[in-house]
Amino acid sequence: MFRRPKPEEIEETPVFTKGERWGGAFAHGTPLLLGIPLVIITPLVGGNLFMALVPCPIAAYIISRSFRRRQFAWGAFQAMQAAIVHLILLVLVFAAVLLGEGAPDQVASVIFVLTFLLFLYTLWGAWDTAWGYDFRYIFVSNLVDRITDANMRRQEHRRQLRDARDRGGPPDPPTAPPLIR
Repeated sequence: MFRRPKPEEIEETPVFTKGERWGGAFAHGTPLLLGIPLVIITPLVGGNLFMALVPCPIAAYIISRSFRRRQFAWGAFQAMQAAIVHLILLVLVFAAVLLGEGAPDQVASVIFVLTFLLFLYTLWGAWDTAWGYDFRYIFVSNLVDRITDANMRRQEHRRQLRDARDRGGPPDPPTAPPLIR
């Protein structure tokens, strides 16, 4: 006879906090959540279309800094990835605007398609991150791994110095090996 499993038998405890998942999803989704509304509103008030997308990497970076300050490495990693990809997206949009008038139609079409595909890729990252999956951008994640690791080690070192200062003694030796040059 079939027995219905109890919830504790089938549900796994989430690895990442809900705040990390939603913050990372927001960081990945800023082109949709901030960029598209600003692209629609900016020309109505006489602004530059390119400048409407500038807040996207800034917002993702602020979210990354917030997670890093609270020692949430996964959330900081996801948001930093998003910030770098949004910068790439911003460069593509800038190239499309700059080359839009003087470039052949094929070049403008290729830039538009690349921009649109990268935009969809960021939405995929937002979706996966919201569900708690470890999303990694192609070509970007290894660079961000190194950046996040260095930043988290720096935060840990600062915390050790603060603790030593509060105790009134000399600082403990760093736990991470020094970087080899």
